[in-house]
Amino acid sequence: MTQWSVDPVGGAWFAGAVGALLIAALVIGPAGKKLSRQQRMVLLALRAGTALLLLFVLWRPTLVATETRKLPGSLIVMADSSRSMQIADSLGNDSRWNAMKSILDSARDQFTELSDSWELKFYQFDETSKLVDAAGGLPQFPEAPDGPQSAIGSSLQDVLDREAQQRIVAVLLLSDGAQRAFAPRDLPPQTAVRRLAVDEIPLYTFTFGKPALGLQSDLRVDDLLANDTVFAETPITVRATLGADGYANQTFKAQLLWETPAGEMEVVDTREITIENNQRRIPITLSHTPLTPGEYKVSVRIVDNAGTWPEGELVTSNNSQSTFVSVLKGGVNVLYLVGATRIGGGPSIEPRFVRSSLAAHADINVRYDLLNYRRKRLDIRAALAEGKFDVFLLGDVDVTALNNASWSAIADAVEAGSGLAMLGGFHSFGPGGFRGSELEPLLPVQMGRAERQNFGEPPRQDMHLAGPLRMIPVQLGNSIHPILRLAGDPPTIDDWADLPPLDGANRLERNRVKPSAQVIAETVGAGRRPLLVVGAWAKGRTLAFAGDSTWRWPMEGFADAHQRFWRQLVMWLASKDDTDGQSVFVRLDGRRFQRGSRVNFSMGALDEQREPLSTASYDVEVEGPDGQKYPVRSSRRADKQVASFAETAEPGDYRVTVSASNDGQVLGTAQARFTIPDRDMELDQPAAERTFLDSLANMTSDAGGQGLAPEELPDLLEQLKSRTAQFEEEIRQQQTLWDTWPVFLGLVGLLGTEWFLRKRWGLV
Repeated sequence: MTQWSVDPVGGAWFAGAVGALLIAALVIGPAGKKLSRQQRMVLLALRAGTALLLLFVLWRPTLVATETRKLPGSLIVMADSSRSMQIADSLGNDSRWNAMKSILDSARDQFTELSDSWELKFYQFDETSKLVDAAGGLPQFPEAPDGPQSAIGSSLQDVLDREAQQRIVAVLLLSDGAQRAFAPRDLPPQTAVRRLAVDEIPLYTFTFGKPALGLQSDLRVDDLLANDTVFAETPITVRATLGADGYANQTFKAQLLWETPAGEMEVVDTREITIENNQRRIPITLSHTPLTPGEYKVSVRIVDNAGTWPEGELVTSNNSQSTFVSVLKGGVNVLYLVGATRIGGGPSIEPRFVRSSLAAHADINVRYDLLNYRRKRLDIRAALAEGKFDVFLLGDVDVTALNNASWSAIADAVEAGSGLAMLGGFHSFGPGGFRGSELEPLLPVQMGRAERQNFGEPPRQDMHLAGPLRMIPVQLGNSIHPILRLAGDPPTIDDWADLPPLDGANRLERNRVKPSAQVIAETVGAGRRPLLVVGAWAKGRTLAFAGDSTWRWPMEGFADAHQRFWRQLVMWLASKDDTDGQSVFVRLDGRRFQRGSRVNFSMGALDEQREPLSTASYDVEVEGPDGQKYPVRSSRRADKQVASFAETAEPGDYRVTVSASNDGQVLGTAQARFTIPDRDMELDQPAAERTFLDSLANMTSDAGGQGLAPEELPDLLEQLKSRTAQFEEEIRQQQTLWDTWPVFLGLVGLLGTEWFLRKRWGLV
């Protein structure tokens, strides 16, 4: 549209007054000399032209052209494509996904009309967001949703970042409303919605699926807990939690299934569970005593009284959980011999705390005998014959406590594979008279000729170190010995910094550590003397520990460290430090992982002395549930050989196989299994969360955002059509006519011509 406008100089009254004066000047003729009529008319015409141009300039006319243009804008539609949209709880038992696509199809005409005004952007999102092509006004979504996560917050943030250069009309979010996402994709949706509120962009949410509110029936097994490693003939307790919705006052059975050596799952324990009113979380405890060593699959499942899946379940894949358990060859039997502090007296305080820490582990059986020296040279061969002892602990025992035949029997047991530890005390090592005894060749330290401590005499100060003595591990390459690995990951010397010091220790000299032995812990503040020395004898392992006051650790708040230290010491002596006597082993970080997770594991090989073999090479292979085999590359990290596997999209059981060799010689093969449950957090809790989506939309209520029912989508799009006027702008182009070169030249020409004629006609 084109129109005129004027802007008089000084206002309309001033411009009118000037115009009147100019008109009056036209009638004033030249004074003096008479002019002809023709000359007078010429001058009058020149003056009239000049006056008109001056009036034209005074009124400053402008030509204004107005054009209305549409501003670019984007209407964002985000559709949830996670697996929870597969749940069939919409009208006609249709899936949420199909219901959503049906609603979009019903709004096809409105989308087509809006596309003339705005750019329609369709996104599908699960763990990430993806722009989807549209045809005929509708997005080309896949046939079925299969996203492993519902990262609503992160996906909305991604879309806003991608559309940052566009003016967003509104965001339409179609979902079941439940955010289920792992880090780093677990951004709270409220964070992204606040950006919309600040920019005054409305968010409209449409919820698909039924909310919980007791309308859905769902039983699920959560939090399955079982020790990864147990011992044969030792009871194992398996714990889990039953989540229950919609099953008040009903009774079900919790079953523990244990894999047989033939690979079949067998029910080994059953508990009846009654769900009371308002009871949503019920603990489950089941038990079993495995008899045969090996690796077994363990499952906990919930069934009805007929032994089938409960009726009315939306999802049955979460009615059970599985893991794997390694059963080693029996528990560890320990013979703990403790000497009295004096003839007829009692033991020191240390044995009571050691026994307590070992008793905390069900797989360690301790037989405790106090030797008070009333009867010297006891014969315990009968006790040794009653059962095989895997470990012998000698705490402040004098050589005179047992006869030579008993010491020989213990030495024979160590030679056959048992472990032996001599612990600190006034009658241990040389002071206890063990130089020249049957045990001297077995121990990892040598004893002097004149070290004997006689009963009834004061303790020899030259044979002992006065406390306090802080105990620290010796660095072995990039790590420390397995006995000394506390809670740190990776274990380091620093883990021992806060442990209380020992009251004292036997004096062990470095020059008396046998060549085949190794110092793994030493003192601080006493010349770095050996405290813990390990060695081997034939098929058995031996150890010398100079301390006798680790009881200070639990007394000062470090009970966990005390239990772990003594368990690891006993397990190492028994050659059952998670390798079960195997020369090649593989250890998984877990036995149960979510789909798409990365599974990390480590492996290793041991030499004939049961020490880590750092020069070994490994071939690693993972077999999937479908039988496909994946080669995996391993690498050296610190003192471990590690590898990881990420092809875990398919649910089922996976098998890791590790083959080790050294210098071309095959050392052996180890296997371990893990499982990817046919369930995920997308389906474990299938209830829709309309309240949550509505709360997000209400955060943008000032801009018009609101939570709507899916069938209201066409009506919303009709309302959005009325907003097209808000996305138009008027562009005005002005062209001034009075300040142009033609006007200026015309004015100069008229004035110059009049002046020229007046001069020629003698008027000036």
